[in-house]
Amino acid sequence: MNISHTKPNKYKLILKLVSAVCIGFLTASCSYSTDEQTVAREKNSTTSNAIKNANALYCSTDSQDVQLDLTNTKLVREQNIPLMYQGYNNIEGPVWYKGALYYSNMGSHEPDETGFELSNQTTIWRWVVGSKPQVWMKDTDAGTNGLALDSKGNLIVTRQLDGSISLVDWQTQHVTPITKAYQNKRFNSPNDLTIGYDDTVYFTDPNWNTPSNINVADIQGGGQAGSTEPGQRIYRLSRSKTVNDEITGVVKATKVTALVPALRDKPNGIILSLDQQQLLVGGLQGLWVFDLQSGEVANPKQLLNTPIDGLGKDCSGNIYVTTTREIPERKDGQVVVILDKQHQEVGMLKVPGIHIVTNIAFGGDDRRTLFVTGLTAPMDGNKRRQCGDKACLKAGIYTAKLNVEGFPY
Repeated sequence: MNISHTKPNKYKLILKLVSAVCIGFLTASCSYSTDEQTVAREKNSTTSNAIKNANALYCSTDSQDVQLDLTNTKLVREQNIPLMYQGYNNIEGPVWYKGALYYSNMGSHEPDETGFELSNQTTIWRWVVGSKPQVWMKDTDAGTNGLALDSKGNLIVTRQLDGSISLVDWQTQHVTPITKAYQNKRFNSPNDLTIGYDDTVYFTDPNWNTPSNINVADIQGGGQAGSTEPGQRIYRLSRSKTVNDEITGVVKATKVTALVPALRDKPNGIILSLDQQQLLVGGLQGLWVFDLQSGEVANPKQLLNTPIDGLGKDCSGNIYVTTTREIPERKDGQVVVILDKQHQEVGMLKVPGIHIVTNIAFGGDDRRTLFVTGLTAPMDGNKRRQCGDKACLKAGIYTAKLNVEGFPY
């Protein structure tokens, strides 16, 4: 036997076997990676289609391509909007549903015989444009702030009355709480909310509208205006039904206030972007946008540094921000600032005569009427509150006709 020729042949055989094993392993790995990528693409496609279908409830085909034109557009104050309370009134949380605007009207009861004043009580009004608004829910039942619609048209509300996120039946006005607490403590006073394509609810929970009959030791807490003390948060609520058709909710605190402690200072307006890939949140210290993936927020970016109340959006993806800005008429001018999908400012609408502008909704038969709400505390100490060089008008509603369609809350 010629040994000098046998060993190389043996080594060649071993090398071939090793190569075959490696190639097989790499092929399997590549195949596995390809399978993962395929699943991810299919999931993203399914989610994208679900978001498009959710948007289609309010936006007609190709509406996202319409360019907003504010030429000669001004907000007009609506007349004959009744108010429920003496003195301070706040009109908030408007939502358009089946031909009518529903909105919260917040205020305080007159002091009782002991001098106790029950604050932050809320009535819901229903207004068919062209007629006088009618009380839809009394404050003993409503107690709401933000009003919104889920994918089935159900009315989902934030309630400071009991610190809950609840479903309100359109026919009976029966209230079904979905969640009331976090870590076994009542929420402060749930304020604003936005609802995703899968009916996930994101909501803010500042502590400044908690009714005066609630013990502060029983709520999440937080500091006064200007403070970043923990306690005021932004939450994510996932809903499901039990076998008995009872609605349950799983609530989780988002990382919003961990990433941006400034949003512990009275977090307020909140909204999803048109593609639901971002979450925008405002508070006393400004407006931030976060990337959103699988319900988790990341990469905060500040967009505005003025006090923010409510947020709205149109079918072109523009975001409408109610805020305060110095204008020629007054240093604390009340305005709606409009940002495009790249978060560049594309316009501003003044809200004349109001103390503070609060929120946004689109409605009307063609969903092109912009509704803007506002509050007024008529007294500033012992003097009439001034909005510019005139006394502030009462809380009210303003409207403008736009060339774009928008969302109902």
